[in-house]
Amino acid sequence: MTANGSYHLKGHLLGACNCDWGCPCNFERTPNYGSCEGVYLWQVDEGHYNGVDLSGIGISEASIFPAAIHLGNGTSVYLIDERASEDQRPALENMIQNEAPFRVFLDLTTKFIGFRYVPFEVKIDGINSYAKIPGKLDFQLTAMKNPVTGEDEMAVLTKPTGFTSQIQELCTTSAFSYDGDDLSIQYPGKYAEFCPFEYSS
Repeated sequence: MTANGSYHLKGHLLGACNCDWGCPCNFERTPNYGSCEGVYLWQVDEGHYNGVDLSGIGISEASIFPAAIHLGNGTSVYLIDERASEDQRPALENMIQNEAPFRVFLDLTTKFIGFRYVPFEVKIDGINSYAKIPGKLDFQLTAMKNPVTGEDEMAVLTKPTGFTSQIQELCTTSAFSYDGDDLSIQYPGKYAEFCPFEYSS
């Protein structure tokens, strides 16, 4: 495996962090509360890296940055679905370390905890999607609520220059916690997003 390999991934991305709804990072602003603490989870529907099929594999990144992500000094861990085969695992690790958007976070990480192969339970259902990694991640998306009427509030952000996705359905979480690997992130009711993604070399 070599850097800048041939790859194509298509699927859905779930994300959540400690910021208020909308997340200032979407608009090149600093985080609401100083630090950036969050989780991304990519569910690959179809794709490959250097000829190795990666369809059906989940990848998640949990990280804490003391300030805006672009300022670096983060602590991060990458979690990979344990169903990944012996052929898929080196392909996944090489892709994460060398290809966008995954390597962007690693380039800004001072303390990389490593890769963990763990069981993933993921259900893709728009802003009602959820993901669970037993003993580590509990992640349930839900609609934002209008503070006056109590009704669901729908919002979509189109960002052609986005590097993780170009279209984001903005939402919140009814459950959001990550605990393990020297990281503890617990911010239910804050910012979340559901996005289709497609990356190619």
